[in-house]
Amino acid sequence: MCNLGFPRKLDQAHAFERTVVPSKFTLFFECSEAVMEKRLLHRGETSGRADDNLESIKKRFRTFVETSMPVVDEFEKQGRVVKVNAERDPNEVYADVQKFFAERGVEPIKLKFVQTQNA
Repeated sequence: MCNLGFPRKLDQAHAFERTVVPSKFTLFFECSEAVMEKRLLHRGETSGRADDNLESIKKRFRTFVETSMPVVDEFEKQGRVVKVNAERDPNEVYADVQKFFAERGVEPIKLKFVQTQNA
């Protein structure tokens, strides 16, 4: 399980889709609690985040299952969930994300930087 974004709750999902735009698909990064726990504890060694401790991590897992999984479940029933195995190397995960975007016609934004003169 992994939820990195919005919406985190079903009522948020419904409100967003009703007032802004329905989502075409949702990326769901699958990762076991054991792997996430290990990664978060490792991050806590250098992040300085007070909530990167075992008690807080386990609470976040429970909160995710209780509040965010209903969003994933509903979207999955509608065929709008793309699952990504996030237990692999970050470069492999990113390559999958790029592939899934391309398969769905989502192209990266191309930015053009223009040099300006200082006045």
